[in-house]
Order: sequence, then C-alpha cells, then structure tokens
Amino acid sequence: MQLRVKLGAMKPTTKYRQKPEDATRVQRDPDDDAPRTRQGKVRLRSLDDLDNRTAAARRARDLVADLEADLGGGDRLPIGLRELVKRAAMLGAIVEDAEVRWLERKPVDLAEYLSAVNAQRRVLVTIGLDRRPRDITPDPLTYAQQRAEAGP
Repeated sequence: MQLRVKLGAMKPTTKYRQKPEDATRVQRDPDDDAPRTRQGKVRLRSLDDLDNRTAAARRARDLVADLEADLGGGDRLPIGLRELVKRAAMLGAIVEDAEVRWLERKPVDLAEYLSAVNAQRRVLVTIGLDRRPRDITPDPLTYAQQRAEAGP
C-alpha cells in the first residue's frame, strides 16, 4: 500500500500569518517611570547609577564590598563572579528590608520573602560561601630589602 501526497494540496491559511491591527502598537504602562532616551527607548540603569542617598542603596553597596572582600577583593574577581556578587547583595538588601518590616509588624509576603532567601542562598552557594584568603606574601626581594633596612 502506497501513500501519495500532493505537495501543492496543503496551503497554509492566512489567518495564522496576519497580525492583529494593534499588534505593532505597544501600550505604555502609565505607572512606568523608567528613564528614557529622547527617542523614548528605556535606558537601563544599574546599582552604579544610584547616588547613595537611600539606605537601601548604601546597604546594597556595603554588601557588595563585603562579599567581594570575602572572595579576595573585587579587583581579582572575574566579571561573572562580580555580577553574581551584585545579585547576592541585592537579594540580601531585599531580605533585610522584609525582615525589618516584619519586626515592625508591617505586612510581609511570606512567599516572596522565602523566595528571595532561597534565591540568595543559591547565588551564594554558586559564588562559594567559604572565605578565600588573599595572598599577602611579599616579593622576596622587597622582603629582603626591608629586613636589611630594619637591621639585626
């Protein structure tokens, strides 16, 4: 038994290829206060764009500095690890804010809090929770020169 199919018999219908009339128009959220360029495109912002007037921005920067110090210094970290440090710090600031609100008897979404704690834990595990010592061994020539200058 042979099956024969005519190749020209199956034509795609046009109803799946046509876009709705309003598909090209993107509606802006009236509550969206994202910074925009003159052309109306959203300009991406980062933690570095903040001016440290808010306690949350200062806390996030402190956490970044502490985590980088634990990992041996920010200047020694690859860019991927620095990005993970920023994510862990932001999640840490969010978690701390939720904990303070909880202690002030303000409502806190427990599911969101636990989700942030778990996400931070996973990022920290990825980074490595152990402290990495920085190599402070001096250059042998510099060490010998300092010993010679110090005398016996």
